[in-house]
Amino acid sequence: MPIPSKKLRLLIASASGVVALLGGAAVGSWAVFVKHSDAGFVRSVSEVLPIPAAKIGSRMILYRDFLKSRDTLRTFLSSDAAKEQAIDIPYDAQLERNVLEKLINQAAVEELAEAQKVAVTDEELRAFFADVVTAASTTTPDVGVYLLKNFGWNEEDFRQHVLRPALLEQRLAIAFAGQSQGDPNALAAYLSQRLTEKDVVRYLRF
Repeated sequence: MPIPSKKLRLLIASASGVVALLGGAAVGSWAVFVKHSDAGFVRSVSEVLPIPAAKIGSRMILYRDFLKSRDTLRTFLSSDAAKEQAIDIPYDAQLERNVLEKLINQAAVEELAEAQKVAVTDEELRAFFADVVTAASTTTPDVGVYLLKNFGWNEEDFRQHVLRPALLEQRLAIAFAGQSQGDPNALAAYLSQRLTEKDVVRYLRF
């Protein structure tokens, strides 16, 4: 039985829409997972949708966080601070891989901290930050300006992305050493093994 022309047109239109949608998804996947694009559209979509860059257990490392960490690295490599320290490293795929691995490592630390009931409060972070500012005051009078200029961070970014992971890892290292007859490398050994397990998935390709 022949299909009426109106229904045929609707079927064709529907099929074309599906093909276009699939094609758009394929292009978007290629732009993210292969090219690691930071184009405006990709950034906008990643801020709305939980696009994964990797995962460890039930914890997802989002593509938006990968982009932000990559932005920080790029900002630093072109900064006055990098020049003063004679850091002249070409930005390449290996550095991008390092960005992702650092985020996965931090997620592993957070996973372990939750399991071990180890936490860092906002008050502790602020106190630690105050100590850092005091220690740096002789060479860096305005830490806020320094962070923004050389890393693209505000003070809260620094507390959450640097100080909090550092404090968590420090406390976990002490706890693991105490559980391993004083072995100072116990935490590092645990994390190294954890990152090889099957529930650790890297979606980005390098």
